[in-house]
Amino acid sequence: MYLDAMRTLTLGFAINIITTAFPVAASALIPEPSLATLKPLLGGLGNTPPPEIIWTPNPSPECASINMGELQCCQGSLAGDLPLIQFLAAVFGYKLDPNDVNGVLCSNNLENCPGIKACCQVTALDYASEKGVNASRES
Repeated sequence: MYLDAMRTLTLGFAINIITTAFPVAASALIPEPSLATLKPLLGGLGNTPPPEIIWTPNPSPECASINMGELQCCQGSLAGDLPLIQFLAAVFGYKLDPNDVNGVLCSNNLENCPGIKACCQVTALDYASEKGVNASRES
């Protein structure tokens, strides 16, 4: 362990000396990160479903045959095929179907619902657990 720490410190010290003494050569040795280098990483994030820990903790019987989500009242919705929604989904590691409906300002107050009722798959990310995303419309 001590040897590993010394190697790390030595390598860090060597990189610091090289970048200070030879800035042009250092840029060739240590390239600046670019979007092209991040694209494979971000692309991989978008190909995985959300982690189980953030999926709906209380699936509703009404949503069992739709998407195993929780019935929520949403004041608005966004289509899953919008470029901004696809980008944000990829950043956060979601694999969205373009036919997904994403609930906006959702709550579990179904009795006085002023918006649409939707089956939300992810409610654990909501602040105060009252908003849902990644929903499918309930007919």
